[in-house]
Amino acid sequence: MMKKSKILSFLFLCFLSIGFAQEFDYSCEVEKIENKAYYKIALSPELLGSLNNNLSSLRIYDDQHIEQPYLVQQEEALAFNSLFKEYEIIEQKSKADGISYLIFSNPERKAINNVSFVVKNTDVQKRARLSGSKDRKTWYVIKNNYLLHSMHSDDATSELKMLNFPLSDYPYFKLEIDDNWRLPINILKVGYYDTQRSKGLRTEYDMELVSQVDSLKVTRLHFRSSSASYIENLKLEIEGAEYYSRNAKVMVSKTIKRKNKVIETKEYIASANLNSNSNNEIALGGIVCTDLYIEIDNKDNKALQFTGGYASFLNRYVVADLAPEHSYEMKFGNGEMHAPEYDIAFFTNRIPANASKIKHLSIQKKKVELLLKPEVSWFAKPIVIWSVLGVVGMFLVLISMKMIKEIKTRENPN
Repeated sequence: MMKKSKILSFLFLCFLSIGFAQEFDYSCEVEKIENKAYYKIALSPELLGSLNNNLSSLRIYDDQHIEQPYLVQQEEALAFNSLFKEYEIIEQKSKADGISYLIFSNPERKAINNVSFVVKNTDVQKRARLSGSKDRKTWYVIKNNYLLHSMHSDDATSELKMLNFPLSDYPYFKLEIDDNWRLPINILKVGYYDTQRSKGLRTEYDMELVSQVDSLKVTRLHFRSSSASYIENLKLEIEGAEYYSRNAKVMVSKTIKRKNKVIETKEYIASANLNSNSNNEIALGGIVCTDLYIEIDNKDNKALQFTGGYASFLNRYVVADLAPEHSYEMKFGNGEMHAPEYDIAFFTNRIPANASKIKHLSIQKKKVELLLKPEVSWFAKPIVIWSVLGVVGMFLVLISMKMIKEIKTRENPN
């Protein structure tokens, strides 16, 4: 009797696991690729709108339904890149037991106060002098008695050294190195580091201006996107005045339940000053919404005319190692799932920074009605599952009652 009870209990737990299995709400295929490599899959505003902010429910599967590890990356608002730009070496002479030199040009006559050179690894000390010239005939000392040392690297076969000097704009510079009693050093190239500032790549999409209502000293705007989408900034297109400065506040729809009633209200999320000297972009901090409501305080001024709006966000990617012999699918939208833990998170410095960018295809939403179609196995239908659960539950109750009755009979045989 106890054996049958254990079997039925096991079946009961199995059916429970079937009935409450986690599933994904959405899916989309990934673009086909031609080479095996790491790729950055750009996430659309609609996809991000179906996820929580940390993307915890997102998974990538190949055509064998094997889960693929990935990293999440986001563009920086401002990125600073240092690029090494070479000067042309127009003359170079190396001489053992003498003075070696090289002459490099500064054709644009930029005012510079430092120069870098790459030298083959060496473990010696050298004295050097830097001079400048307008015609390569008459030379003027800029800085004398440099001490060059520690010209070796433990990680590469060459080392970068920087020389600082008073600001100069000569078209020609000459670096002389004292090689008396020693062999010359091998200077590979001369140049400088140019720091460039670049803005992070953004995704931008239209927000439809549904309505503009001008009332006493207040303009009310209603913007709408085609679906629930992720947005970090909203840029407004404005006409109607050459000079203006108006305060605005942004709100989103919010649903509140009170005493079995559903109340639609608006929640304040941001404020901004709309100004004729600015680009009128409002920072929203990263939200998911379909509708945005904006109120502008006109005070005693004529209402402005709004012609449109553009939503944007800094691009977000999932980075994964993909192979051309497989197809890939992203599944997402289950808010109960925890963020995945992949080993790749410990090796982010090994992932190429210049990985190619690809896109995902259109998003497909899971259709609940498919579960009722004839081709679906009868065993997987909810009504069958719950019916079986009910029958199993009744059996467990009856068995328990019978066991209790038998125990009482043994204890009280008369």
